[in-house]
Amino acid sequence: MASQFLQMGKRGTVVIPAKLRRQLGMEDGCLLIVDEVEATLRLRLAKLHNPEPDARLKMASRLLSGAEDLGEYLAAIEEVRRMGFEPEDVPHERYSGS
Repeated sequence: MASQFLQMGKRGTVVIPAKLRRQLGMEDGCLLIVDEVEATLRLRLAKLHNPEPDARLKMASRLLSGAEDLGEYLAAIEEVRRMGFEPEDVPHERYSGS
């Protein structure tokens, strides 16, 4: 796919073109991961479409265990709750602050 210009809106919102969303099977509410890599942004699709309950629990565990700082851990807790799980009930390596 050729590069495209996107304009960032208020509160940092960016609209992903509909054609690309359809190509990737993205739906409203899908989970994306953004990383800063060598002064560029990398956006990845993180959520499977209609995953089985076991897959959703594994995803929740990965979100919580993968937090690299307190901010990411707190954001992961919120996302896990939106997924319908209580973070305390999801097996994961808890963020220790180190």
